[in-house]
Amino acid sequence: MKLKNKGFILAEAMLSVLITLIVVLLLQNLLKTLTLANKAHHKTDDIVFSYVQLNRFINEEKGTKVYTLPKESNFSKAVFVKTNMKEKASTYYLGLYKDMLRVTTPKGGHMPLLLNVKKANFHTRDKQIKINVTEKDGRKSELYFKFDSRPTLKKKVLNEKKQKVENRE
Repeated sequence: MKLKNKGFILAEAMLSVLITLIVVLLLQNLLKTLTLANKAHHKTDDIVFSYVQLNRFINEEKGTKVYTLPKESNFSKAVFVKTNMKEKASTYYLGLYKDMLRVTTPKGGHMPLLLNVKKANFHTRDKQIKINVTEKDGRKSELYFKFDSRPTLKKKVLNEKKQKVENRE
């Protein structure tokens, strides 16, 4: 009788190890499935990337002045100007084109900022642009960009006179 009990205990131990192994394998596969599903449905926050991209564009060079033009802006576009150290001014338009939020110049070309945009509204003030964005999946965001103050007319006239003197030389 002692032999039968020892054999039963050995069979019982083998069965419990087998059950434990099956449970561990099932949990491992379940964990893999959950991580893959999470990666598949995880959307990168494109709004943050577009904000960083435009903010870097605005503040990329030291010594440049970037200011808004509220009188030329409306709800469908925002206009701003970048002036470098040599007082060369470039005008940029921030607007919605089809389903893309982008920055353009009057000469052509564009820099895409955000795709899959359903609608966007622009509110331009002195030193600030506010963008209300609604994406195609229903998410809504507000983006605020800070700008320099617009140069006064006195500085502008002095710079124009300076350029005329330099051109004569």
